[in-house]
Amino acid sequence: MMETLVEAFSIPVIRHAFIGMTIAGATLSLLGVIVVSLHLTAIRFTLMHVGLLGAAAGLALGFSPTTGAFTLVLVASVVMGTMVNQKTVAASSISGLFMTGSLAAAFLLLAGTGVPAMQVFDIFAGNILMMDRTDVVFTASVGLVLMFVFAFAYREIQLVLLKRELAQVLGVPVDAIMTGMFVLLGLGIATALRLVGALLVDAIILLPAMAALRFARNFGMALVLSSLFGLTTTIGGFLVALFFDLPVGASAAMVSTLLLGISMIVARVAAR
Repeated sequence: MMETLVEAFSIPVIRHAFIGMTIAGATLSLLGVIVVSLHLTAIRFTLMHVGLLGAAAGLALGFSPTTGAFTLVLVASVVMGTMVNQKTVAASSISGLFMTGSLAAAFLLLAGTGVPAMQVFDIFAGNILMMDRTDVVFTASVGLVLMFVFAFAYREIQLVLLKRELAQVLGVPVDAIMTGMFVLLGLGIATALRLVGALLVDAIILLPAMAALRFARNFGMALVLSSLFGLTTTIGGFLVALFFDLPVGASAAMVSTLLLGISMIVARVAAR
């Protein structure tokens, strides 16, 4: 087994993929705490559809689909965060608006430009083994930004997530924090699209946090456990794929699913 690992990690493609997955598991999973706490599961799914439109637009304009998806997801996250802060439209309505509009626009763009649909839908699959050193550095940079923001604004984020009215009374810039969290969520989803594709974003961002929140007694513990479960997901999924010659993204998603299932069972047993 050890010889297999040494041999595999001597290949740059495998090494880059493993490092990128590990960093993503430890850092992007922190965003899941925001998604679950603010009940934003629908909006994170909306951003995936926005990524589909961005991929189509990127190809139509002569860019790579991942570049188009990354850019449009970031822009959409800023707009959605601003709209939510205005409190004139419910988050669910905003989600439906962007999801339906993005999907419709993507199909119209495909029909009007003749862009190959399969190239666009490749973004839902992803390919972690296509990562190079630049991708690893980029993923690490995003991870550092996330950790810095959570460390620097720990108290403010915690207050907004737990008691928004109290945060306002204490002078916390709630609207700015909310918009910032939407931007971070968009940044995380856009980065995950580059790694494992839209259909497996939940494996890195959402499911580890859902498992962590079943055991966390405070916000700090939720972040730590989410990061640990994210690491378990990515490292475990990568090793399973390596030893059994399976797709990396699908293996990580299965490990994440099993982890959440086990956490649900353990939490139920402990509650008795």
